[in-house]
Amino acid sequence: MLRLAPSLSRRGPAWACALMLGMARDALAQDTLPPPDPAVDALPPPSVDASSSPDATASVPMLGISLDAGVPDGVGVSAVVRPVRWLRLHGGVTSNTLSLGLRAGAGWVPLATLVSPSLNVDVGHYFSAKYNKLVDRLGSNPLQTDAPINDVGYDYASATVGLEIGSPNRFAAFLRVGLSYSTLTIDDAEALLQDVTDDPDVTATPLSLRFTSPSVKLGFLLYFF
Repeated sequence: MLRLAPSLSRRGPAWACALMLGMARDALAQDTLPPPDPAVDALPPPSVDASSSPDATASVPMLGISLDAGVPDGVGVSAVVRPVRWLRLHGGVTSNTLSLGLRAGAGWVPLATLVSPSLNVDVGHYFSAKYNKLVDRLGSNPLQTDAPINDVGYDYASATVGLEIGSPNRFAAFLRVGLSYSTLTIDDAEALLQDVTDDPDVTATPLSLRFTSPSVKLGFLLYFF
């Protein structure tokens, strides 16, 4: 019969007691854990506030100024408002060297990149002025008349496609080309027609001329806020 070594036979009871104590401790620890709460498990995971995330979209400047020159607008300066990144609204004053005018419009800029296309619409009005000033500057008289040409003003509406180069949040230069529909009105046309026709009996109501012409504009945008 095989006999265990004296040291092993003496240590056997001690090992058995240690093993039993360890198993009892693990069972006691499991019994003391609280049971899972179904109501807590049913709660949705906490949401993350995207605005506090470092990857959230940064706000873009909303106010700026635009300076441009072209036809039929003349030279203009406008305040620019951008309620959202891709939409731009503007309004300001213009000058064609004969009189002052008002202008308003909107633009759609789909890309926030260094180079971006744009679609733009503008409407404007020039207050009445004297056409003779322009005739004198051109050095010619296309109507072959010396009668004063007073109270000449016009309205216009333009649709253009543009290209903008620069920072979409700070400074950008632009070039826009398209078409413009204009209405030119001569309030005091009677004296002009009498002189052209050499007939003092000619009478006339205010004369309106409607025409379509190219629209070209070059300028820049600067955002402040």
